[in-house]
Amino acid sequence: MSEFSISAAPGRRTDNASRTDRKKPHRRRGLGKAVSVSLLVIGAVGMIAPFLWMFTTSLRDAGHAYDLPPQWLPTQWQWFNYADAVTGPVPILKNMLNSAVIAIAVSIGMIITAPMAGYAFAKLEFPGKTPIFVGLLSSLMVPAQVTIIPLFLLMRTFGLLDNPLSLILPGITGALGVFLLRQFFLGLPQEIIDAARMDGASAWQTYRLVALPLAKNAVSTLGVITFLGSWNAYFAPSIFLNSTETATLPLGLVLMLGPYGAGNVAQVMAATTIAIAPALIVFLVAQRWIIASLTQSAVKG
Repeated sequence: MSEFSISAAPGRRTDNASRTDRKKPHRRRGLGKAVSVSLLVIGAVGMIAPFLWMFTTSLRDAGHAYDLPPQWLPTQWQWFNYADAVTGPVPILKNMLNSAVIAIAVSIGMIITAPMAGYAFAKLEFPGKTPIFVGLLSSLMVPAQVTIIPLFLLMRTFGLLDNPLSLILPGITGALGVFLLRQFFLGLPQEIIDAARMDGASAWQTYRLVALPLAKNAVSTLGVITFLGSWNAYFAPSIFLNSTETATLPLGLVLMLGPYGAGNVAQVMAATTIAIAPALIVFLVAQRWIIASLTQSAVKG
């Protein structure tokens, strides 16, 4: 009996040690998950806080907009700030319509031209292909402030100043969109393209019937990015547009604030809250395409 007890004791210690060793990875994973969740919560709070302050400021008296510490809940819910922002001297709804027309037109132009150019650079052979693409990429390193003066003179020559076309025409294609779609089409198996050609499809038919349907997630993502970029653009509209009737939404918000920032802050925040709504709706509607595009790119990588 004593021999059994003596021989069994080390076995029990070994079993206990193995159980302890098995618990350690679970504890580490649990600790790592808790840290990850904590960091995500902190990041989410940091991103939501400015929007929360904007919304609550739009509902309080303008004199308390910059109170320190900031008040996250207004003491008085002044919903008439939204009505005053819409009916004020700045036609904010007209500015929103101008921004929507420009952003939609630019997005449609981009999702038509960028995939065609990206497919040509990825799957077709033509003289000067590499130098042209290098020159296209080089244009991404040129700041917009460098090209704005020649573009302004060009638009003045064509009589397009203070006209939405001065923003639509330069924006219907872009080097970034072409580059993104080229990278996507490079990831398509060449066998698919060759099979379509062996079946007698022309280059245009191969692009339209084979390649483009496979790129719908990437094209949708490019459209959303282009729309949001055009919707939020301020620099180019401030150069080409010079009247309140043709101004875009960012220009209208600046006009509401006034030249010295002396405007009604609560009304400006109310107008900004209204301005964010369309962009938020576009993102929520298109987020599944964005996620699918990112996932597809990750799988290819």
